Amino acid sequence: MSSAPELTNAADLTSAEYLADRVRKAYQSLGTDNLDVVESLYSPDIYFEDPSHAIQGKPALLKYFSKMFVNLTDCHFKFHKTITNGTDIFMSWTMFLRHPRLDKGRTIRVEGASYLRTRNGQIYYHRDYFDMGAMVYENVPLLGRVIARIKQRLGQ
Repeated sequence: MSSAPELTNAADLTSAEYLADRVRKAYQSLGTDNLDVVESLYSPDIYFEDPSHAIQGKPALLKYFSKMFVNLTDCHFKFHKTITNGTDIFMSWTMFLRHPRLDKGRTIRVEGASYLRTRNGQIYYHRDYFDMGAMVYENVPLLGRVIARIKQRLGQ
């Protein structure tokens, strides 16, 4: 496995490294206005999974992204490490998102990672790993206080 260079000359990259570079660029600022760029990353038979959804097919994935982005004030990623092996990509990242109903609209920071499998220059499998509680549950007013209290008691 090799570590992919950060945003470098495409001629120097393998197919997976080039695709990882495109993913980093597309996900640095997500929204309904750049869904065409995101769409170009995925194969028609994409299987996408995160802690709350499992989605099959590009139309369903784009519908999911559209619904998710319309409610977000901001969503972008900072990528830390990318590892490729020619067809597989592993990326660690921090997601920064703002939603008017979560944490009073303040920026929420979520650490995570993505495992991507590629074929013919497109992603056909995308699995995101992150703490759904840190992203949503801990930022809902009443529920967040309950979870904070539980975490505090577990730490004693």
